[in-house]
Amino acid sequence: MNKSNKWDDKEIAATGTAVIILGGLILYWLLQMESTLELLELAYGSIKLFNNPLVF
Repeated sequence: MNKSNKWDDKEIAATGTAVIILGGLILYWLLQMESTLELLELAYGSIKLFNNPLVF
């Protein structure tokens, strides 16, 4: 960064790109987790983890 507190164009572009990439990755992971939970619910009828049918 410069000696002044102003950001260069390259620093603004790099920060903006990093925010967009990280935001996209987080959104992708959340959507993948949601679809996995939906598939588990379709397969087992419940999204409860460690749901043991032998416990009455």
